[in-house]
Amino acid sequence: MPRMRFTITVAIAAAAAVAATATAQERLTLVYDEQQYVERLVNPASGPGLTPARGALRQDPGAGGMLTGGDENPFKVAKVSGRALAGMSAAQMAAALKTQIVQGEYGATSHLVTIDEIGKTFGDERPRQMVRNAALPAISPSSPGARFSAAMAMLNTPSPYGGTWASRVHVYLAPAVHSAIGAGRGTHRNLGRDGKPHFQSWRGLMPGLALAGGVHLQMYHGAGANRFAFTATEWRTVPSAFVGLLGRYGGSASRVHFLFSDVGAPAGAPASCGAPVACEWTLAEATPAGKTVLANGPGVYRIGAEADAWLVEYNKRFPG
Repeated sequence: MPRMRFTITVAIAAAAAVAATATAQERLTLVYDEQQYVERLVNPASGPGLTPARGALRQDPGAGGMLTGGDENPFKVAKVSGRALAGMSAAQMAAALKTQIVQGEYGATSHLVTIDEIGKTFGDERPRQMVRNAALPAISPSSPGARFSAAMAMLNTPSPYGGTWASRVHVYLAPAVHSAIGAGRGTHRNLGRDGKPHFQSWRGLMPGLALAGGVHLQMYHGAGANRFAFTATEWRTVPSAFVGLLGRYGGSASRVHFLFSDVGAPAGAPASCGAPVACEWTLAEATPAGKTVLANGPGVYRIGAEADAWLVEYNKRFPG
């Protein structure tokens, strides 16, 4: 019993440190999954498990947090619906996020909040003509992306929990956003090979993302149970393209994270790439930008039956 109390005390202190320093580019792993799979990540058959001391926090709602055996609220991260935010004014967005940072709806006291998720709705209006060098429409201040950036600017003031209120906000970015950025070309990553605007631009959204404490790239397509793997090409192109675009707005690569899921093997990967999860990790670190993002701490969304294999790869890169 004394050892258990000591372990819990150390874990609680470590979790408080994770929450306080998440804005200072410490490694962070968000665990967004069902209880049975979180159990496998926390208490594996062999090797070290995920703990708050290793930067792991549980996405609410998730009963049991990180299963430390004590008060789990410091290890849980609150959540706000991206769809709900899209219908709010900038001031309402800021207020909703701030409320959840103080204490989440399900009791989270990590003083972090995620937005689940930001997708195409937050993109810019497309040019009216599909021609080369088409002029981009002016950013509408009433667009969801611009309102989000305005809200984040309002939150860009000191927080009592460390950093700014904005830096306590983490964003799950929909695959449609960063896969398009990876495929696009030009200054705004919205052009096809023919120089025409085949993709959305994100000028209204990017200033807000640059202020966030973390942007978590969902490295798979689809939603819910209908998910499938990013291709090998997407794994190689998305990190550098997204980090480059974010940097143009003052955002740091040190705040970008990968989010893995149980989605099978990446199309286009060589046979030597190995089993699906191992292959994804190999592709994640195949480029300089990918290595940087991976080092920030990867997260999981419904990693499911691949929990054991994913943890093996995690422990190889982040031992102890």
